[in-house]
Amino acid sequence: LSGIARHPRSARSPHPAAMDEPDDTDPGLAGLSPEFQAMIGGMAGHTAHFAKLLERRTASLSKDQAKNKDDEVYLDSYAELDIHEQMLKDLPRCEAYRKAIEFHGERTWKAAGNTTVVDVGAGTGLLSIYSARAGAAKVHAIEASRLAHFTKKVVEANAPAGTIEVHECLAEKLELGDEKCADVIVSEWMGYFLLFENMLPSVLAVRDRYLKPGGLMLPSRARLHLAPLQDAGWRDAKLEFWRNVGGIDMSALVPLAKAAVCKKPQHRELPPDGLLAPATTILDIDLHTVRDSDLQRFQADLRFDIPAGRRLDGFASWFDTSFGEAPDVLSTAPTEPLTHWRQTAFCFEQPLDGGGGISVEGTVLVERLEDYSRGYRVTFDLEAPGRKRRLESFELR
Repeated sequence: LSGIARHPRSARSPHPAAMDEPDDTDPGLAGLSPEFQAMIGGMAGHTAHFAKLLERRTASLSKDQAKNKDDEVYLDSYAELDIHEQMLKDLPRCEAYRKAIEFHGERTWKAAGNTTVVDVGAGTGLLSIYSARAGAAKVHAIEASRLAHFTKKVVEANAPAGTIEVHECLAEKLELGDEKCADVIVSEWMGYFLLFENMLPSVLAVRDRYLKPGGLMLPSRARLHLAPLQDAGWRDAKLEFWRNVGGIDMSALVPLAKAAVCKKPQHRELPPDGLLAPATTILDIDLHTVRDSDLQRFQADLRFDIPAGRRLDGFASWFDTSFGEAPDVLSTAPTEPLTHWRQTAFCFEQPLDGGGGISVEGTVLVERLEDYSRGYRVTFDLEAPGRKRRLESFELR
């Protein structure tokens, strides 16, 4: 099951590091400023933690080999139990799926008596068990991580014998014998910012091969939303904090704090009253028809006003999914009950002050990363009257 990133990712420079010529007079670290020495020390501390991920960034790996390494790290993370504990304790998530599956079970599966469901990324088997209890005659549970051994035991204890079959394999390697044999494909593939971890292509591969014409995808639709954000509480706690630490002026550290906390997106609970304008839907996909190529790169226009006396600290993003004609929607919006996805914030180092009120126009561009197949780059290109053009880019790794 998808949804939580277990490992931070390390970027690879597109250019090889230059080597200094041998120089007996080189003073080494002692010749560097104290600030730069501190940065070098911090980088060294992170190197060991990222060693496994950096291995796949070497030039000796082909694109396919690098992707296999990405998949290996991703699947290893889902073999750990704590990630599943967090997802199983996410009641809005679990209840949305349970209600949707029960709705379709009561409506068609029980009456048909021969419904086949494929659960992609089965994890602990929760959605497979829901499906079996809702009337599915056969459930194929696909789980590629080592957890599959225990998934088999869980389904044996909770479903009639032979109803659920666990397949320990990549979704792309699934072999069911009969093509187009699935009436329903269910999966919890969503990640932070909806697409992070990039599990959806695996779901689509199963759909294209096994879903019958007119079959059902659960969820059936997914939408990604973006809204301008002012988050004064977060900025005070993470940045302004350094200006007065118990009566000591540490404002010299503010630039370092900005570089550290604004460099990458943050997955956290965002204040609903911080949203400056209605959300823009930047992606709206029908799971029955969307293609992997649609997810490689997409762009949306942005137009909003910053009210007088407010400022643009960045953007808030969230997603929602719907399940065919089932009435319930799973939403991760700031106004809805909190989920393990929370929301994703893109915070600028320099806010854009609204002054007496200004209008902002621009675009947001979302692109899959070239060097990490499960990550994305999000770039904001913004303009406002009398202000410099703003170009802000973030990477989800």
